Amino acid sequence: MSSAPGSGKFVRIDKQGEAVVVAPLFTFASFTEADLVAEWQAVQHEIDAPGVKHVIVDLGEIPYFGSTVLEWMVQMWKRAKAKGGSLATCNCSKIGREVLHAARFDTLWGVFDSRDEALKSVGQTPA
Repeated sequence: MSSAPGSGKFVRIDKQGEAVVVAPLFTFASFTEADLVAEWQAVQHEIDAPGVKHVIVDLGEIPYFGSTVLEWMVQMWKRAKAKGGSLATCNCSKIGREVLHAARFDTLWGVFDSRDEALKSVGQTPA
């Protein structure tokens, strides 16, 4: 069963088993806005929570993204990796897939068409 730790102005966070599903709600230019910083801290708190091992980044709400979102994903991946987990992405647009490929992150993270596929890739049963 999925629980919903929070839906903010910038990010939606869902928890499913040992996975936190993070869905950016728009393409970030920077992390300077106070509300965004607070939501990013909430994401980090969820990833660091006991029982959480994996991160799924659902990119379905944003058609494209740049270096800020990539850096954010790297930070989430490092947190998950430190706990023995992994990161996977899903619902990525064609342009988003090109960005992940150009940055070579598609060699580090699973890139899946759906949230269910991404959850299965990290050993979680979709809701």
